[in-house]
Amino acid sequence: MIGDGDRQVYAALSQALPTATVRSVSTLFDAIAELSHEQYTTVLAAAEPMERRPEAAVRTLRELSGDSRLLLFGDTTLEPLSKKMMEFGCDDYLITPVTAPELLQMLSASTLRLGGAPPAKPASAPAPAAVAPAESIWTQIPLTEIVLDALVKFPQETVEAILKRINSLLPMPMSFSVTPAAAAPPQIGGNLAVISQLPPAQSAPSSGPPPLAVHLIVPPDADRASATAFLAQLARHIADVQLLQDRHASLQRLAITDDLTGLANGRYFRHFLVKIIEKARVMRFPVTLFLFDIDNFKRYNDQFGHGVGDEILKQTAALMRHCVRDHDLVARISGDEFAVVFWEKEGPRQPRDPKSPPAAGRTPQETQEILGRFRRLLATQDYPGLGPGGKGCLTISGGIAVCPWDAHDAAGLIDAADRQLMFGAKRSGKNSIRLVGGECLPTTPDPS
Repeated sequence: MIGDGDRQVYAALSQALPTATVRSVSTLFDAIAELSHEQYTTVLAAAEPMERRPEAAVRTLRELSGDSRLLLFGDTTLEPLSKKMMEFGCDDYLITPVTAPELLQMLSASTLRLGGAPPAKPASAPAPAAVAPAESIWTQIPLTEIVLDALVKFPQETVEAILKRINSLLPMPMSFSVTPAAAAPPQIGGNLAVISQLPPAQSAPSSGPPPLAVHLIVPPDADRASATAFLAQLARHIADVQLLQDRHASLQRLAITDDLTGLANGRYFRHFLVKIIEKARVMRFPVTLFLFDIDNFKRYNDQFGHGVGDEILKQTAALMRHCVRDHDLVARISGDEFAVVFWEKEGPRQPRDPKSPPAAGRTPQETQEILGRFRRLLATQDYPGLGPGGKGCLTISGGIAVCPWDAHDAAGLIDAADRQLMFGAKRSGKNSIRLVGGECLPTTPDPS
């Protein structure tokens, strides 16, 4: 919609086609920018702004809009100009103010005219046109090609891309939409009808997305049998797409998850750390990395067996997940080595003078409290597989580094925290958490 300053045409369109998605722009230049990267089924343009250079304006819109319908609107004084612009590629025009029924009739009739032939009656009251046979509409839509193209180009929004492409090929007011199967079908006005179809049941896991109902809006004189057959075919494709997307999501979860502990794995940890540091750089909040491992873990494996060792890893992972905030990331990166990424979801609580940064290695207070809580739980945790002396026997050694003060990127932050773990905590006798700069969190957990 171009140049609809008083929104009168928009209001009529909203009544005529309540499910349509409408993008409004103020000027022809805005429209050129929009049509350069987006495709629409119809372009509605005010005739008045084109009065100075009508041929260039219409030819530009025609070239950019491709197969879209190009319709003009304006008051009665602009009708001669609108008729002239049909010679340059405009499909039709209407006289404003316009009512919803008039606009709906215009949109339906304009799809049937070839080569911009002028209407038989004035645009303010177009003559009803015979509806093209529904079979010619449905058989010309390359459904399989559209589905495959959407899967390749829009893997995260495949269903939306399929419907958008099909709707661009349909004459108005016909259009497809989807809703959750349990939701009510879309409400429409006038004498239009909605045909709904539930995709066939698929053997998708219960964790998959909820099934979608597919709806088709049709005029009363449409061939319902052909429309329903195409709708059923589309519903089957959408069910297949949902199943593929759920399987893709399951494979993705497997690719980033440690199957023993259920934590993120090392691959995802490194990916997440890079992304969160990029976000922190923009929003100016600190990112704290805590690397730790279990002291003398090999001894537990050798003495009690790998089954007990696995249980220790799972219990340790569960304790840390219990302590951190929902948005922090806990990962098992190898063997008995874990990583925790703490970051401030709400951003900085108060502005900080960049000329007065905190001392190197200083961790946020909330992070220190979380680590203290974790160590208190370790000190009281019962490990049945280790026998009567298993309670509270596990200790950890860890290193902490904070971005941006100890490093400015993911690799540097990992290196800084790892050096504190290996050359600080381990060499100092284990059972300690070392910060960059030589600080050490208290070895003895707070009994409170």
